[in-house]
Amino acid sequence: MLFDEVGSDALPMRLAAAAILMALIISLSAAALADFSKDTSLSRFSADLSSLEARASTIYQQGGARQVSDTGDNTGTKEVVTFTVPDGVEFVVFGAMPPQDGDLPARTRPHESNIIYYTTSKGITHTLPSKARYAALPGLDEPLVLMPGSYELTVELVKDGSGTYVTLY
Repeated sequence: MLFDEVGSDALPMRLAAAAILMALIISLSAAALADFSKDTSLSRFSADLSSLEARASTIYQQGGARQVSDTGDNTGTKEVVTFTVPDGVEFVVFGAMPPQDGDLPARTRPHESNIIYYTTSKGITHTLPSKARYAALPGLDEPLVLMPGSYELTVELVKDGSGTYVTLY
């Protein structure tokens, strides 16, 4: 039995089949892990965005806005936060809804200034209503747009003749 060579000619073929099967299992596992980590980062981002929205809403409701047209006015409510937009998100927009063609909005509209939306890399758009109204400085007529990356943002409450807004810079 020790010197029985029956089946030894099929051994290389069995090893090759096992190696191919293991490579297939490993590649499928790696793809599943990558999808899982992307979903996890999107879940973490969604929680961070909700936290940022809650903080901005609190600042908006407490008041104490800086007058934008008065360059000497340094009063107002400011807070510095760190925020990360993961690679699985194409962009985040504060203060406007996306146009039908899928481009980024260029102007804010009064009835959309309290909306936050983001589009994932899979083309899914998520909308988050807010109690705060958002706009970008200097003219407060453009929405705030964030692309993927890490940010240290100053959340500030500002006002002009058209109203009070939360801006991030």
